[in-house]
Amino acid sequence: MPTERFNRLPEAKRQAIREAALKEFARVPFDKASINQIIRNADISRGSFYTYFVDKQDVVEFLLKDTFEQMKDICKKELDHNGGDYFAMVEMMFEYFVGELRRNPDMVTVARNIFSNKENHELVGVEQWPSPDCIDMPGSPARWMYENMDKSRLRFETMEELFPLVVLAMSSLAVALKQYYEYPDQLENIREMFLKSLDILKYGVYKTDKP
Repeated sequence: MPTERFNRLPEAKRQAIREAALKEFARVPFDKASINQIIRNADISRGSFYTYFVDKQDVVEFLLKDTFEQMKDICKKELDHNGGDYFAMVEMMFEYFVGELRRNPDMVTVARNIFSNKENHELVGVEQWPSPDCIDMPGSPARWMYENMDKSRLRFETMEELFPLVVLAMSSLAVALKQYYEYPDQLENIREMFLKSLDILKYGVYKTDKP
């Protein structure tokens, strides 16, 4: 984890270090990323770097935690705004990430390069997903989504029952974003198919209830 000294830095300085690290991880896979290059990008001394982080792994942990907290805040605000509508939140996430990909097309390369290292998978529970075991991981997205969504109109009530819905919705989102990244000129078709997939999740495919 980044040190307390790093956490006390002004936001602008932390942001500069964040951008410096992202620039380096966009350039090369994690194992080839250079701390010296991050230092140069951020315009800090080597001594300062090691008062903030132990190693590159620490930098990645900061980036992932920072990104996760930003997304959690955005999603919580959306759930507060829409009355806890989970599907409206997933739709918002699609539009948000499309906007982010437009502004920063390197973000996919950054993710690919960071997760080229197996140890980094453990930081976000990649090996546990989509096993129900990841529900109880610290900061689990499934857990806080469940705690903030309106469950009054849903067939299920417990987190364990709702977990398959989260897996399917997030999988649909991931597929749609991958398609957009590969075929950005097909955005309208991709959006339409994505919304149809959410519609099926909401209402099912049969005309009558299951016997």
